[in-house]
Amino acid sequence: MMKRSIYACLLLGAMVAACSKETVNSSGKGPYGDPVLPAINFAEGDAITPAKGYVNDEVTLKGKGFLAVKDKLNILFNGTSAPIVKVTDSTITVTVPELGSSGAVSAQIGQEFYFGPYFPIFGPFQMDTLFPSVRGGNGGIYSAIPLPDNKYLIGGEFTNYDNSTIAGGVNRLARINADGTLDNTFQYGTGTGPSGPVYPVVYLPEEKQYLVGGSFNSFDQVSHVYSIARVNIDGGVDERSVNRPSGAATPASALEGGFRGAINELFVQQDKKIIAIGNFRYYVRPNYNLSTIELGVDSLHLDSTMVFHIARLHPDGTLDSSYHYDLAGHQGKLTVNGTIYRAALLPDDKLLIAGSFTTYDGQSVSRIARLNTDGSLDQGFNPGSGPDQALSDFVLQPDGKIICSGNFTKFNGVNAGGIVRLNPDGSLDPSFNVGTGAEGYVSKLGLIPGGNIIAAGTFRKFAGVTRSNFVVLTPDGAVHKTYNTNGGITFSGNAGLGQVWQMLPMPGQQAMLMVGTFSQFDYRQANRIVRFTYQ
Repeated sequence: MMKRSIYACLLLGAMVAACSKETVNSSGKGPYGDPVLPAINFAEGDAITPAKGYVNDEVTLKGKGFLAVKDKLNILFNGTSAPIVKVTDSTITVTVPELGSSGAVSAQIGQEFYFGPYFPIFGPFQMDTLFPSVRGGNGGIYSAIPLPDNKYLIGGEFTNYDNSTIAGGVNRLARINADGTLDNTFQYGTGTGPSGPVYPVVYLPEEKQYLVGGSFNSFDQVSHVYSIARVNIDGGVDERSVNRPSGAATPASALEGGFRGAINELFVQQDKKIIAIGNFRYYVRPNYNLSTIELGVDSLHLDSTMVFHIARLHPDGTLDSSYHYDLAGHQGKLTVNGTIYRAALLPDDKLLIAGSFTTYDGQSVSRIARLNTDGSLDQGFNPGSGPDQALSDFVLQPDGKIICSGNFTKFNGVNAGGIVRLNPDGSLDPSFNVGTGAEGYVSKLGLIPGGNIIAAGTFRKFAGVTRSNFVVLTPDGAVHKTYNTNGGITFSGNAGLGQVWQMLPMPGQQAMLMVGTFSQFDYRQANRIVRFTYQ
């Protein structure tokens, strides 16, 4: 007790001594002296003239204090240094730099940065502001395909598109016109569409129907439609009538079966068989020919067959047991030990897959593999040790070469900045070089007719050039010097709300369509869909 009293007295004495110190100067100034004033100031309001422009235009910044720091001054257009033409105390005249892009104009003086006005830069590759991106979708758009008559089919998680006033909404599947407006001849409204998100969509030209995959268990008013459906040209699910043991008729999907789990990719072979890829472990087929013995009423059972991530169906939706299937064990053979992020059906009906996996059917693979037409591993495709991290996407060039992206830093032991190009046999193409590549990762790729490449993801710089999650590259991998004036993608809230899911050329136009979960492009509102034009 005595020790506590002594300690309390000492503490009280220290506090009194501290409080007795003078905390302000006798002059009334704060203890830290006068505040440090900024070296320069940008003018408020019209701080830059003209207010927008093109590369190589001369523009004038207004403010004060410029002349005193003239020798230390660096003007940046969204992080890219601009040539200075003339400096006075109240103005700086600069040339819009070659790799400058829409964004903030800032001044750098040593280690100090002063942020100035927003300046949009226009160029030969830019967002089409007449396209109704603002109206767009109220949820993610995960896929888009071109259709006859200059229309497009889109699928996703949206329940409204183009600010439509349709009762019951536009539920996860829609047809749109080339100008981005909703095609009202398609079926929408209460009780229509799939019960869950749509991922891949495929057009069947001979049948004049669509094949739709995703994560749903009903479509329109039809139950037991498991993650895959055939859809009529007007948007209604293709259905059949099943006679039950009681004599009643039940509407059912025209396809005999589906999958328990999401379908992320769908392909139709030349023989009309369907390859499905996704996060599923079971093929399921509803059995409508059952009844309860006691009550004598109709019953239903799901006949289930274990399959792993990849399966092939006959055109009627029954499981094809000739594709990577263990007949003795009555189940699919093992496939990948990870996730398949991207797949493509090749012209010879072989399948190219990429993702985070490191084995296929128990055999070691390098996160990218090619499968034979029976689903077995094609040993003729050899990427060596492959990427050191997951492959998120790839695109196929017309010459058969494969451009791959991901968050990897090496590919087959060679430094890689998240993008490489492979020869058709899987070997690295040394003529393709992105330099340091992305300071982050590239999640999605697009191919512009003519060979230029779009890369989107989560990065602030690409090959040392400031780019906001979006960059256009030349066919050899360099940052395109005239196609990168846009301000790129701005994430809202978190990265999951800014991703690109698909980019595709618009047939007959010098334009591209991009869909995803983003809500801004080039600092303009763009709700999950945007159209680019290029020259």
